Amino acid sequence: MATTSALTHRAFRLVSRPQGALKDTDLKLCVEPRPVREAGQLLMRNLYLSIDPTHRIWMSDKPQYMPCVELGDIMRSASIAVVEESDDPVSYAVGDHYVCFGGCCEYFVGIPGANVLYKADGVAGLLPVTAELSLCSLIIGLTAWHGVNKILCPDSKSVVCVSGAAGAVGSLVGQLAKLKGATVIGIAGGEEKCNWLKKDLSFDHVVDYKAAPGGNVEQALASIVSDVGPITHYFDNVGGATSDAVLLHMALNSKYALCGSISEYDDNWSGQKNFNMILMRRICVQGFICTDHVDELNQVRTELAQLASEGKIQYKEDIREGLENYPSTLRLLMTGSNTGKLILKV
Repeated sequence: MATTSALTHRAFRLVSRPQGALKDTDLKLCVEPRPVREAGQLLMRNLYLSIDPTHRIWMSDKPQYMPCVELGDIMRSASIAVVEESDDPVSYAVGDHYVCFGGCCEYFVGIPGANVLYKADGVAGLLPVTAELSLCSLIIGLTAWHGVNKILCPDSKSVVCVSGAAGAVGSLVGQLAKLKGATVIGIAGGEEKCNWLKKDLSFDHVVDYKAAPGGNVEQALASIVSDVGPITHYFDNVGGATSDAVLLHMALNSKYALCGSISEYDDNWSGQKNFNMILMRRICVQGFICTDHVDELNQVRTELAQLASEGKIQYKEDIREGLENYPSTLRLLMTGSNTGKLILKV
C-alpha cells in the first residue's frame, strides 16, 4: 500500500478506459504533493467517498450527461470533507464538514459554490453525517424523491415496480411509493436482500432475479400481475433483460421513470429488446438526472430526514474502509454485492 508523508497525499488517477469490468490497472494510486490552496480557497480533507454506478460511466468515453474523466485525472467522486485551512472562519470554519465533489483522493482544493456544495450537518443533527451521502444526498435521496413525486406520481390505485430495489435509490423509491398507498413490486438479487425488502420495508411482492424460475423474471412477474393487475409505474435502475421483462407487463398509458441502466455499464450497451412495448402500451418514458433538480434538494433533505427520524422510512449504509480499496469497492456495486448505499471511508 502506498504511504504518505506530512506534505503528500494519495489520489486515484484514471490511466486507461476500462474494457468490460473495471480492473485494478485501469486506475493508479499515486502519492503526490498535497495540493496548495490560493487566497479565497479552502484546503479540504476527504472523510467519506460516495461510491455510485455513475463512476463506471465517468470512466468511459461514451456519450453521457457529464464530461468523462480524462485519462490522467483524479477520479471524480462526491464526498464528505472537512475544512483544514480557510481564510473565512465565519462561513467556512476549520473543522466544519461539507458535501463536495472532492474526488478519489485524500486532500483537494475547495472552491465554495463549485466543488464545495453545502454543509454536511446530518440535516440539522437528525441523522449521522454519512446520511448526507445516502438517504439525504443529491445522488440518492433527490433521485428517489424526484422520480416518485415529480415523474411517477403514484397513488393508492397504482402498481409500482422498482428494479435494483435493494439498492440505495430503489429501496427508498419503494418506501415512498408505499407511503402513497401504492402496491409495490421490487426486483432484487439474493434471498437476504429480498427478505429485507419484504419483511422490513413492507414491499408487497419481491422477485429474486437470481432465483426466479430458470432466471425468468418475466415469468415471476406474470404470476404477480395476474393477482394485482398490470404495472402502472416503473422506476428503472437496471435496464437490460430485467426491464425487458417489466415492459411486457406494463399497463396502457403507464409511466416509466428511467434513472439508470447499471446492467449495461460494463460495456454492454445493448438497449431494450422489448422497446416496441413503449408504443404498444403507450408508455410515457422520462429519463432524468439528479443534477437537473438541485433546486429541490433542501426540501428533499428536510422531508426524508423527518421521515427517517419518525421511523416511517429505513435506509442502509454499506461502509467500507481504505482509499486503497476504491477499485474493489466499486466492483461490489457493479456486481450487486452490497445492500443499501455504498460508502468508502477514506
